[in-house]
Amino acid sequence: MRSKKEAVAGPGAAVAARGRSGREKRSSVEVQSRRESPQREPGALLASSSSCGGSAGKAREEKRTVLSKVVIRRLPPSLAKEQLEEQLHPLPAHDYFEFFTADLSLYPHLYSRAYINFRNPDDILLFRDRFDGYIFIDNKGLEYPAVVEFAPFQKIAKKRLKKKDAKTGSIEARRTTPLLEYIKNRKLEKQRIREEKREERRRRELEKKRLWEEEKRKRREEERCKRKEADKQKKTAEKEVRTKNLYKSP
Repeated sequence: MRSKKEAVAGPGAAVAARGRSGREKRSSVEVQSRRESPQREPGALLASSSSCGGSAGKAREEKRTVLSKVVIRRLPPSLAKEQLEEQLHPLPAHDYFEFFTADLSLYPHLYSRAYINFRNPDDILLFRDRFDGYIFIDNKGLEYPAVVEFAPFQKIAKKRLKKKDAKTGSIEARRTTPLLEYIKNRKLEKQRIREEKREERRRRELEKKRLWEEEKRKRREEERCKRKEADKQKKTAEKEVRTKNLYKSP
């Protein structure tokens, strides 16, 4: 006999009944629905998801491991960019080179540094073997062993072109108004005043130079006259001495 709960539930309900073995028996409706709508095996779904995720993660990992930007640290603070390029010559193929002078706020730890992004990763090892520990000498003769390592920030700053302001020169447009005329006249007046001052300054300098030349010429003339007068007096004195000696002789 069926239990009261089974009678209330009805024959169409998917109610599990226990058999003699103690296992649950599924109803025919539930079994039929599972046959009509088969599901993927959990193992297959996990494998497909893991394969897709694994390939994407592997690609990202490979992308992260490609390092091409290096930094040269502990360069002399007085070193210029042109001097560094000359000492690094010949430099392998690269598409980025940035030089930073020493930050005075970090005294006494004053060092310059440079960033280089190489196109060929194989050149990085050769560059490191060549310049890691390379001793740079500043203008005072002090030695600075350089340190070459991968830059912590691998991205390259892009140089953005400054956009031209659309309003540039618009104040001097062909269309004129009383305000524009006033600004234009004011600008011309200032320019005229500047030119007059410049001309006045040049005239004063020329006048000063002329007076100085005149004063110099007068001094030369006075000195020449004094020398001439001195020579004349000297000759007169010599003549008087010769005359006295002539009269004294027997």
